[in-house]
Amino acid sequence: MPPLTSSRTRLVAAALLTIPVCGVAHAATALDCLPPVPPAPVMDAATRAEFRVELGQEFTAYFDEAQAYLRCLDAARAEVSEEINRAIRDYQALGTEPDG
Repeated sequence: MPPLTSSRTRLVAAALLTIPVCGVAHAATALDCLPPVPPAPVMDAATRAEFRVELGQEFTAYFDEAQAYLRCLDAARAEVSEEINRAIRDYQALGTEPDG
């Protein structure tokens, strides 16, 4: 398999590998969220001028990926909050009788 060269290609590959099989959805966790790789700074003015469009596209893609990452983290946080609330309810259902 050829190496994945761009951050966008790596992100798409990672997304495809995490698609649930047989339509079974799973809850998001922070481990499901992959932060995007920021574009490398281009200091050379001539290079910036020559590749202005491509660099702009790379930054736009990065900002889109960053928003998707933050949405993923929000979903993971919501899922953990639900799990905590379920655990609290289960714990409260045990009652207040001392052990022994």
